[in-house]
Amino acid sequence: MKARYLGIILGVTLILGACGGGGGDGGATAAYTGNRALADVTVANGNTLANGGLGASKSVGGVVNVTARPQAEVSAEPNGSFILGTINVITNVVNHSLGKTASRASSQARTESGTINCSLGGSIHFSLDIPDSGNNFSGYMDFNGCTEAGIAIDGRVDISGTVAGDTMGSLTLTISNSSPLVITSGGDSVTFIGTLAMQINGATTTTVTNLLVINGDGRVEMLENFTVVFTDGQGGNDSLAISGRYYHPVEGYVEITTPVTMLMRPFDVWPFFGTMLLTGSAGSIAQIDIINNAQYTLSIDEDGDGNWESSEVINF
Repeated sequence: MKARYLGIILGVTLILGACGGGGGDGGATAAYTGNRALADVTVANGNTLANGGLGASKSVGGVVNVTARPQAEVSAEPNGSFILGTINVITNVVNHSLGKTASRASSQARTESGTINCSLGGSIHFSLDIPDSGNNFSGYMDFNGCTEAGIAIDGRVDISGTVAGDTMGSLTLTISNSSPLVITSGGDSVTFIGTLAMQINGATTTTVTNLLVINGDGRVEMLENFTVVFTDGQGGNDSLAISGRYYHPVEGYVEITTPVTMLMRPFDVWPFFGTMLLTGSAGSIAQIDIINNAQYTLSIDEDGDGNWESSEVINF
């Protein structure tokens, strides 16, 4: 699968487990100190929840940061997505390191290591251990002010995965609280802790995530059990189906689903079709209906009676 698609898939999800000692999540879940109750979606907070869960937040993904293709793949300008930009860089390094020789049938045990200079400054030191038997590999990447696609990255990512023939079958990225990733762009910064687990099956990739995001202003957001199923359209329209929880530190969490699968054209930045639903307490919902690859409609039903208390068109 091409790196540009992996950037989208990986950018959407990071699996966080339980804190300290178990699950290897770097303490991400326990470190979340915000509201853990199911949110009451209202006209007053609906846009706030949509902004975090669906895109205006630069740190936690949604319509913008979950579904958007990294802008640097289309032009020289970044789209402000910390997640996508970061994971796109990591994926490119993994692909560079493994290459087509990752197949156990044709390779001897070895360690691939080196330092890559980033295009806009800084570097990445990587080391991958590839055993002679089995289909597994593991290793790490150390980022030292690596600047790519409008973001600067510092910190460490531990990597493990499997290969099937000369293609990647799975990839897990672990970011611990002892050496988190600090991402900076345009004066803003966020810190990531968590683990991303991805499975590839032909043109379809499934990723499950719990991601702790510490914003530069001290706000802490979280994605929990966030699943993205991405299908490469092989030259046609690509598709995204999303489910999981988004936690806002004050409002609480909403359940996110895509009752109508999102579609996006190759090389477009935004999807052009689909529906995303944020469900809160007592049947309250915020619904995002994508109009085209430039706009979507945000509608709020506060009491679950099927009538919108508000509805507005918003530009991506």
